[in-house]
Amino acid sequence: MAGRPVIGQIRVQEVARGDGRRRAYTIVRPDGGVCAMPDRFLRRCEGGTDRTYAYVLVDHLRWLESEALTTETVAFPDLERYMAAVGAEYRGPFGTPWREGKRHWGQRLLAAAGAWLKGFYILLGPQGRGPGVG
Repeated sequence: MAGRPVIGQIRVQEVARGDGRRRAYTIVRPDGGVCAMPDRFLRRCEGGTDRTYAYVLVDHLRWLESEALTTETVAFPDLERYMAAVGAEYRGPFGTPWREGKRHWGQRLLAAAGAWLKGFYILLGPQGRGPGVG
């Protein structure tokens, strides 16, 4: 992984699968343990896009934490605020500035991120997480 390690936060981790030549990405907790639900979602996305998905998802999960929300308590208006915080058009206040000092996402990434987050919450829905979001 390029860049400096992230200490004390959830983070994206590259892992070797199978024969060791194929790389995949997951999200780990600050203690190094794998975050089960994001990992389950990312395994469904393996094949070249899981790295981008992982970074979008870890950004979203960090935002949830900063807003004192969880995947169990998040509601659709919260997701609208999150998308506004990363650059989507939104009428109304969206809370604390997010990703301070970083550029907002472009339209293509915003559209893709919306689809990925929808897929993630659809996966969580049958388990009673994020009711009404998926």
